[in-house]
Amino acid sequence: MVIDSSPAPLSDRAADERSASGHVVVCRCGDVVAVRVVDVLGERTAAWDAVLSGETARRALAECAGRALLAWESDRVLDVVRQLEEVAGVTSAERVVVEIPEVLAEIAEARAAYAEVVAEHQAGHRESRDLRWLVALPEPLPTTAEQLRRRARIVVAGGPETAEAELIASLGTWVVRRWQENVDVLERREYLRERFGPATVLPARWGKLVADA
Repeated sequence: MVIDSSPAPLSDRAADERSASGHVVVCRCGDVVAVRVVDVLGERTAAWDAVLSGETARRALAECAGRALLAWESDRVLDVVRQLEEVAGVTSAERVVVEIPEVLAEIAEARAAYAEVVAEHQAGHRESRDLRWLVALPEPLPTTAEQLRRRARIVVAGGPETAEAELIASLGTWVVRRWQENVDVLERREYLRERFGPATVLPARWGKLVADA
């Protein structure tokens, strides 16, 4: 299995990408709009909630500019954004969506590929260490946000108006942390870097989505 290693090395990109736009979570519950901004390292850099109005809609859309929408599935968040565009009276814009199940699957794919190469390496090197993860990914991968929340043991704070935004932002951070464990494995094993390329801030497909936002 070949993993695309086209993004630049982590050492060259980390500082720039930490300050890059990253992801935005946009949810609506009744008349309340909830926005959470999560950077590429999983840190939450903004969080606010407001009653829907023209001003609120414009503010939320400004948060979306240059950021990938973070969601469990794209249709729901795109519908919310279209509602905001209508309230704000602006022309609908192209949006990039990072779907949590897709990026979680990308991380799982990379881990499986690493495991194959580690097994090959162990066959010819007696002292090769086993591949162990600080946090194993659920098997099978969850099919709903609630399933992943339970497996990740995430507690969602706040009331019902902000619960969805809090959940998606927290899941986003959790998934970023799992990729960072992949990065740690790559940085500790030269032979993995030789096969898959240098560690990157985000996996290839995910990183491209964020870059294209």
